[in-house]
Amino acid sequence: MHPFLRGSFFSLVAATVVTAAPRSLWHVSAGPSFLLNAEVRYGANPAADPALTPKTDRIYSDGFNRVDASGNLGDAPGGPLASRTGYFGFTRDSQVDLRAGTLALHQAQAAGEDYVPAARPSARPGLELAVRRSLARPDATRDWGLELGLVFNQVKQNSNGTADANLRLLTDTYALGGVVPQRAPYTGRFTPLPGDQRIGDTPTRALGTTAGTIGGSRSLDADVTIVRFGPWLSLMPDGAAGLPHERDRWSLHARTGLGLLAVKASFRTAEQIQAPGLGLASTVNAGADRSRTDLCSFVGLRARRAFNSRWSAVISGDLLYGSKLTVADTARYARLDTSRSYLVGFGIEYSGGR
Repeated sequence: MHPFLRGSFFSLVAATVVTAAPRSLWHVSAGPSFLLNAEVRYGANPAADPALTPKTDRIYSDGFNRVDASGNLGDAPGGPLASRTGYFGFTRDSQVDLRAGTLALHQAQAAGEDYVPAARPSARPGLELAVRRSLARPDATRDWGLELGLVFNQVKQNSNGTADANLRLLTDTYALGGVVPQRAPYTGRFTPLPGDQRIGDTPTRALGTTAGTIGGSRSLDADVTIVRFGPWLSLMPDGAAGLPHERDRWSLHARTGLGLLAVKASFRTAEQIQAPGLGLASTVNAGADRSRTDLCSFVGLRARRAFNSRWSAVISGDLLYGSKLTVADTARYARLDTSRSYLVGFGIEYSGGR
């Protein structure tokens, strides 16, 4: 071959090798995603205290004082107690103070707010779908465009165990009115018989705290859906298959934007509250469901490795500024916090359109 033609041929081949293929307009990717660094907290809602008015049913951790069949008929005018009930009970002899002529009944509850350490759900694979559209001019050195993404994830957190806690202690003291109660444990009747013990039904109340424990099981399940939209920018020229070096097959994109974060969550607890020093124990079963949609934002990076002109592998990492969702019933609540969580995704991308 003539030297001039040979040189022209090799120059054309070299130009073909190092010149990037025409830029694709559309990119579609799909693959697993993981929601990381979410946080779950469990807490107690302040419970309503029993009413202090006469002729009221009251239940405690170590007994009860309720309205009996007589309607809490009291003593005759001038007697020690205007109203009495035979429908009462207690669990320990130490609750009776014969010198003071009183019976003490107690209610121990979680003092409110978070009462166990925050828990982090284990990572579970979800699904991420994304469509990117290039808006850069064909001769631009950097590619950029818009992206629409859809992410599905599940959050599951289960824990068992016992934690030390400060308990809110309510003490209601009832006048015995001359009665010497039988030995504990004692349970009175709704319909008192002649000779049954009947004590006062209006308490004197004191509130305080005591050391105790809260044990049992807690669980939260949530479905998390994120619809996000925003711009992306190539931080280096897009790589393509067929280039001489491995590094030339890689590209890196920065992305950010806003989204909608939809969460459907439910929680359940089955707990035992104990105040060992007082011999108190009670059981709390709680649960609730809730759904909510909030605005969120994200910022992150996306790396792409080209196999050929159409297919690539992608990996992404985003900081998600999500929300705090509280699911509550009257006694307990669970809070799912995604306000500073991470989305990590892997996938396969198809590119097309010129």
